[in-house]
Amino acid sequence: LYVSPNFMVGAYAQGDGKDLGHALEFRSGLELGYEFSDAQRASVAFNHISNASIGEKNPGAETLLFNYSVPLGGLFK
Repeated sequence: LYVSPNFMVGAYAQGDGKDLGHALEFRSGLELGYEFSDAQRASVAFNHISNASIGEKNPGAETLLFNYSVPLGGLFK
């Protein structure tokens, strides 16, 4: 089992999507997963995105993700 916290800063443009209130956004999250003996991984992750109240609006957004990773092994040797 593994736990992986994460933090990221990014730029955002609204387009046709949700107005997050500012061009600068921050994402923080936590991933909990399991690595199998053949190096494949299955995990679930939760992230929160917000502008940390640097904009007039700060509605934020959350994501819940399921990840399954398969190593490419010898493809790039």
